[in-house]
Formats: sequence, structure tokens, C-alpha cells
Amino acid sequence: MLSHDKNALLTQTGPGTPMGRFMRAFWIPAMTAAEVPACDDAPVRLQLLGERLVVFRDSDGRVGVLDEHCPHRGASLFFGRNEEGGLRCVYHGWKFDVDGQCLELPTEPASSRMRLNIRARSYPCRLAGGLLWVYLGEADTAPELPAFEWLGVPEAQVYASRWQQDCNYAQAMEGELDSAHVGFLHRLVDKKDTDHRALTGRYFTDDTAPAWKILPTPAGFMACNGRAVDGDRRYWRLNQFLLPFFTMIPPRPSEAQLVRMWVPMTDERCWVICVTYRPDGPLQDDELALWRNGEVNHRKVIPGTTIPTERLDNDYLIDREKQKTTSFTGIHGIRAQDAMVTETAGPIADRTREHLGSSDRAVVAMRRTLLEAAGAHAAAGEVPQAVASPWLYGVRATQAVLPEGVEPDEADELMARARPAPAAVRA
Repeated sequence: MLSHDKNALLTQTGPGTPMGRFMRAFWIPAMTAAEVPACDDAPVRLQLLGERLVVFRDSDGRVGVLDEHCPHRGASLFFGRNEEGGLRCVYHGWKFDVDGQCLELPTEPASSRMRLNIRARSYPCRLAGGLLWVYLGEADTAPELPAFEWLGVPEAQVYASRWQQDCNYAQAMEGELDSAHVGFLHRLVDKKDTDHRALTGRYFTDDTAPAWKILPTPAGFMACNGRAVDGDRRYWRLNQFLLPFFTMIPPRPSEAQLVRMWVPMTDERCWVICVTYRPDGPLQDDELALWRNGEVNHRKVIPGTTIPTERLDNDYLIDREKQKTTSFTGIHGIRAQDAMVTETAGPIADRTREHLGSSDRAVVAMRRTLLEAAGAHAAAGEVPQAVASPWLYGVRATQAVLPEGVEPDEADELMARARPAPAAVRA
């Protein structure tokens, strides 16, 4: 369990907090590219790490991310007019470009030079890999983007979505790293998937206490969990945790690769951004249909919003009859099931009351990795190694069935694409 002090260090990401300063050293995935407004369209709100922002695209197609509050008297720029190359506050007509430069001060005399000294706070942003990335840090020059595999994949081979989750980012992410829950939370009552590696297959239900091996990396760790199968073999899954809030879980051999991001919105809410992609070919129509409907990997939301269909205020539409006969939870969808168990622990779980076991090793490793990294950053003030070495993110989550006694880090079929390596070495 964590002390109150360490729990606060882990969960608080606002400006001025140790974890908040650490996260601001990284590029932050903020929304999908499809959610970014078109040229001269109305701005949209965005909340990241406790900061209230607006996103807009100017007449020339440039994207801007500004502090929501006008530097004049603090009125919200969300209500501003996006017109002729800038965002105009409707209170007094002050107008700003995507870099925060003040273009017009119509309430001041024409001779006034005040405009030259006025700026709206702006943040560097980039569109890449189907996402809008925002840099909230203090560095004069923003670092390179992390070299995730999907950032180099053609647009037609990538699908991204975003939804909100009503709990702290850390406990939402803990649910992803906790592989031991799969054999219960996601199981079916009346059958098992014919694919043993499916989350509802027998590999997960027959051995509900997997062995664990945590392999640290310069950007996080690999969480290897192995289940006894077929008498003398072990099914190993290698999940990735990458600083500060990225996770990867292995797909089945025929499925698309997957990355999730657990981005703090406030201390009590987070964005979940999911990217599914195929490195070697186009996405399939049937899988796209499932993703868009939130049936697989992504979350079902109210159309046109980031609000999930199954959520805390409607008890996740639990069906008690199906809970008896079909689904272990009675809640439809793996993403909704995961959200239920993390959100019902409260907006910020009281980790001083926990009783952790061996099945929680990946959760403990994540907390320790984040706390140590944020502590080291606060003490030294240096650029984190993960930021300085973008190639550390060019990895995958993997899986394999190995003979009993073979350690996961000894098996090339598990480690070949899981270990980070510079692009020149990997090529």
C-alpha cells in the first residue's frame, strides 16, 4: 500500500506538483486528429493536467492551443470568434494567433503599442499518428515526439479514439496492467472462446494466478505474466508500461497492434486514448466497424461526445439476468467492465487501505517507476532519459507459449520486438 503522502505524489498532476512537472517534460497526447476543428471553425475546449485550454485551426490550417482565459480580463476564449487568421475574444475584441501573439486591440487607441507586449499563453502542438500532441513543458525547445511505431504508419492503417474516465489516471492505468483480473472480470458464464488466447478463453480461466516477472527498461518496464497451460507449458504475455502513462497489451496473432494512453484531465478524471493499427497493411472493414461501435479495444460513447454509454451514473447498464447466465459481470464490453472496477473505487482511491498480493506486482512496479522517475526529475531538473531517447518507445507488447522453465527474457519470440533498440539497430 502507499502512504497518504506517496498517494498524493502519484495522483496530483496539476501545475507545480512534482508529478505534474515531470509529465510536462513529455509530449501529451490530447485528442484525436478528427476532433481538431476545421479552418475557422469554432474552438473546442481541452483540459490537460488540470489546465483549461482551447484548440482551434486558423484560416491557413495552422492548429493553435491556447490557455482558455483571455489575458485581458480572463473571459473564456471558448466563446471566441475564429476569424481571419486568429481567435477573437468576444468581450473586448482582442485577437490572438496560434502562437498567442496579439493581433488586434480594438479597444485601445490606434497609436497604442500595448499590443506588442500582450500574449495569450500558447503551447506547441503537432498532429501525428492520428492524434494532436501538446507540449506543456518549460523547455525553450520542445523535444522530439516519442518514436512509437504507429507514428510512421500510413494514415489508412491507424484508428484512434478518445473517451473520458471518471477517476484518477493512475488507478485507471492500474486496471490495464493488472492481468490477473482477466480470468474473472471478463469471463463468460456459459462458454469459453474457442481461441484459448482470447480474454474469455481457457488460458485465462484455467490458471487465475499467473507467475510474474518485471523487466525494467529505461522508459518503464515490461510486465511478463505467465499462465500454466497444456500440462508442461506456460502462456506468457508481455505487457508494456512506458512513461508517463502509455500501456500496450499484446494482440492475438491476427489482430491489430494496440496502444492506450491514460492522460490526466484533472486529478479526478482522465482521458483514455486508444490507437489500433496494422504496420503491414490496411485496416479491415469488420474490425473498423467493431472499433467505431466500441465493441473491441475502444469504448462505446454517446455519438458526438467523449461520454461513455455505460458509465457510473447509470450503473454501467448492468443486466443482472445476464450476470447469472451469460456474463460474469452483467456489464457489456471489456472497456466498461474495466472502468466499473476502477471508477467505483472513488475518484482517487485510498491506497492506504489496500491489501496487495503477488498478483499486483505490475501495479506496484508502475507506481514505483512513476514515483522514482518524478522524484529524480524534481531533484535533478534534467530531461528524463525517456524524453531524450525517443527510440525507447519503438516497442510492442508480445505473447508466446513457452516450455515450462524457460524464462520470458530468454525467449527471442517474446523479446525480439519488446526490447527497445535504436532504429538503426532494429533495422
